[in-house]
Amino acid sequence: MPDSIKIASTSNHEFCTPLLTLYISILEQNSAADFEFFIIDDGLEPLDYHYLNVLCQQYGNCLRITFLRIDPAGYAKAATNARIIQAAYYRIDLPETLREQQRLLYLDCDMVCHGDLRPLWQQDLQGNIIGAVEDAGYVEARLDKMHVPHQNKRYFNSGLMLIDMSHWRQAKISQQTKTFIAENTDRLRYHDQDALNAILADRWLPLHPKYNAQSRLLWREQQHSDPTEERRNEAARQNPVLLHYSGYRKPWNPTDHHPAAAAFNAYQPLVRKLKLKAFNQRPQRNAKKA
Repeated sequence: MPDSIKIASTSNHEFCTPLLTLYISILEQNSAADFEFFIIDDGLEPLDYHYLNVLCQQYGNCLRITFLRIDPAGYAKAATNARIIQAAYYRIDLPETLREQQRLLYLDCDMVCHGDLRPLWQQDLQGNIIGAVEDAGYVEARLDKMHVPHQNKRYFNSGLMLIDMSHWRQAKISQQTKTFIAENTDRLRYHDQDALNAILADRWLPLHPKYNAQSRLLWREQQHSDPTEERRNEAARQNPVLLHYSGYRKPWNPTDHHPAAAAFNAYQPLVRKLKLKAFNQRPQRNAKKA
């Protein structure tokens, strides 16, 4: 399947519905492209597997879904909090786990797709290890605070990474990142994102913010110091390709009153339809004999 777009995400039972929403939105918005999905299982339940596997029945452009397990031992001492759990670090192992893949698009599951992903997938990384979008918090001092040598002070959001897998493996990024995590636990204010930025400093290509339109950008919480970048931000607000519900407020929590909840809610009829189909197809237990 050389021409298919390969997408990986991490999910547990709590985030199964957001992940289904993301993947359905991708398949609906990209009917001319084929997809393979790789899901790091961090506690999915049996019914969740049925829901996700039905995607390949429902959509002809969903070629394959593969479930992965990552050894958590390498992240036993990783910094976490109520929102960033240990599983957030598992993306670091993807290039070593999927060694046959040459390119991979990692997406957080709290996203919704609004457009064509082919231009993103075909993006020339210009010799960089990953492509990513600058974090909308514009925390340009993070590398200095972590004492990381760098020329470019920009700091990326790890919720979307277009990865040159071969380049990543050759540079031993997974191993370096794990070492940095183990040696700098107290410095990791932004957890896996800090560690990845530290190791990939000056080795990532800034992508258009429309590919990771984060909540802070959508809500105009901050303006970019560079007017050119702020114009790109405005273009991303008007025509996002991937909406990212970053932060604590989520559209599936009605009490959060998320301003961009409509994009998420628009796909819920399709999610419910798929869940019903999967529920009806689930294996039935044998009835007890009288």
